[in-house]
Amino acid sequence: MIEKMDVNFNRLPERLLKVNENENNYEEMKRLLEKLVAKEEPILVVATGGSKVVAYYLEYILKRLDSNIICKVIEPRDYFYEVNRGYKKLVAISASGNTNGIKEILTLFPGDKYLISEKEKEGYETISWKKSLPEKENSFISLLTSLAPITLMLDSVVDDSIEEINDQLRELINHSKRRLEQESFADKSLFQIISGIDTKPSAGVLESNLVESGIGIPVVHDKGSFCHGRSNLLYQYPNSQVIYLTHENSELDTLLLELLTSEYQNVSTFSPMTTNPYWQEYELILQMYYLSQKIAEDKDMDLTKPNYNPKMVKTLYKYRGNL
Repeated sequence: MIEKMDVNFNRLPERLLKVNENENNYEEMKRLLEKLVAKEEPILVVATGGSKVVAYYLEYILKRLDSNIICKVIEPRDYFYEVNRGYKKLVAISASGNTNGIKEILTLFPGDKYLISEKEKEGYETISWKKSLPEKENSFISLLTSLAPITLMLDSVVDDSIEEINDQLRELINHSKRRLEQESFADKSLFQIISGIDTKPSAGVLESNLVESGIGIPVVHDKGSFCHGRSNLLYQYPNSQVIYLTHENSELDTLLLELLTSEYQNVSTFSPMTTNPYWQEYELILQMYYLSQKIAEDKDMDLTKPNYNPKMVKTLYKYRGNL
């Protein structure tokens, strides 16, 4: 049975810390990252739905481990319709391991291939994060199923000990909650998310959560594209809530924020306290999960147990035909 939002978010910190308790979890992920950056060979990352956020964070990490790495995130469908020659390694990301197309792709891909999933799958080199968890999270949206592998990726690339990482996690979760205490989104339906290349994972979290739960309508703007006409959507819908994501303000960020805050009142800026690049985007990802929760609370809706059309959702989720 799907659990209510307050249950899932109340248990989230403990569940995340449990993921870190098993040393084998992050050692497996560390070995995977080492294999992926070896020889600087092009990498395909295949994911869909909530798993795409995990794919974007993996891409984010790989390009900072080695700036020469070519890494491309695609949907399972894209594999069958695009030319994939030249890619030597493939990472498939699926919480269940049964996402439509994933098994076929892992069978067909001729190079090195890996699966990031909740459980071990026979026939593939699987990086699993669920071995140490005593209970299953039941949520309509991807919550722990995205944050767990993302956390293991973080564990694998920062110099901090697991104890230090867990202490930082607690601090960032508490900060994410406090950051939202004075904000209200009760009357907001359209959310315009302004993001850059560094914040693609966190923007993806908010966009996916709002769409899958139905609590709001998100539009994601790239900062560069926002300068080429996309700002007109905000002019036409001035009551939109603007969510501005940034790590460290660039010249463009400074200009955009000056203009936005002088012209509109509903601008919320989210940036990390941390300075380490791996921690920075991880922190923004956490903030977007707690922002999603706050939006749902203010609108008296449930993020992890939303209302939905059971016939449509279950039929489409179980579809295993051609893509």
